[in-house]
Amino acid sequence: MLYELSRLTRIFKERTILDLEHLSIEKGKIYALTGANGAGKSTLLTLLAFLDQPTSGEIRFCGERVRYGRQQLLHARRRVVLVDQYPIHFTGPVWKNVEFGLKVRGISKKLRQKRVEEVLERVGLENFPQADAHKLSGGESKRLALARALVVEPEVLLCDEPTANVDAENQEIILNILEGINREQQTSIVVATHYLSQTRRLAHHVLVLEHGSLSETMNENIFKCERIHKEEDFLVCRVGKEVDIRLACNQVQGLEQHCRIHIDPKSIKFLARDAQTQEKNILTGHIVQIEQDQDFVRCTIDCGIRLHAVLTMDAYLQQQLMIGEKRVFCLPDTSILLL
Repeated sequence: MLYELSRLTRIFKERTILDLEHLSIEKGKIYALTGANGAGKSTLLTLLAFLDQPTSGEIRFCGERVRYGRQQLLHARRRVVLVDQYPIHFTGPVWKNVEFGLKVRGISKKLRQKRVEEVLERVGLENFPQADAHKLSGGESKRLALARALVVEPEVLLCDEPTANVDAENQEIILNILEGINREQQTSIVVATHYLSQTRRLAHHVLVLEHGSLSETMNENIFKCERIHKEEDFLVCRVGKEVDIRLACNQVQGLEQHCRIHIDPKSIKFLARDAQTQEKNILTGHIVQIEQDQDFVRCTIDCGIRLHAVLTMDAYLQQQLMIGEKRVFCLPDTSILLL
């Protein structure tokens, strides 16, 4: 797991900005962070970038608890880059702005030149290396900020409203850049955005913040899927590389080739080994994580995708679930929402 946040709060001037009981973020995925102004999106990104310290609670990064000593933070910060909503550039040409992060890391001049050239080409600024950074357009300025982040080859890229206040052409360029680095380099990305269309296009998972807390209605189990073919009165859609989900045709009228679905974690049902059922979405997977969340138990199932199921304590005790166990479960029609 990339990040694990537990009982985390951030309080500023007696106001609770964030209050997160639990949040897990997987490596190599794109997460969209959405919510109204003031919901806590920027504060959360700042904490994930290790630029601020929570008031209480714990952050684990790649399995290790984050400690806020100078040396520990320096190591973590060099693995994560935050692109601010309003980037500030140094005085001077585009080239020097991009090169700076490499110089402070002690990268050789020859390698610096190679990486700067490569990243400027990636963001479409290869023809502007000597341009004054302060005279770029809004979209070019955003792309320069991305170039400065990408040139240091971070494991994690955090973006705060990367397409806000730019034209449609630059929005498309920026989205293509993010999709490309995730696909080609498996860079983990968390993007704060107000644009629902971008959420549907980019993200493997969506996190919805409301007044500093994660929305209980739709903060996990959101997946991209592709329509494969029709069988009788339902459509078969592929989630991930190998998981097929069947959706009733009367629920998916006008479904495009690619879409997103949300699977309600509280509606996932584990089946007894000899159980008979008429449900059409029967899956098998290994239980890889179990944790108590107040009066409920959260189970993570690896079935080709990572599904999160939430059970009452009574249901959990009745099912006798164990980590590493292979179990059969079903997704009732009512558990699947087409986005």
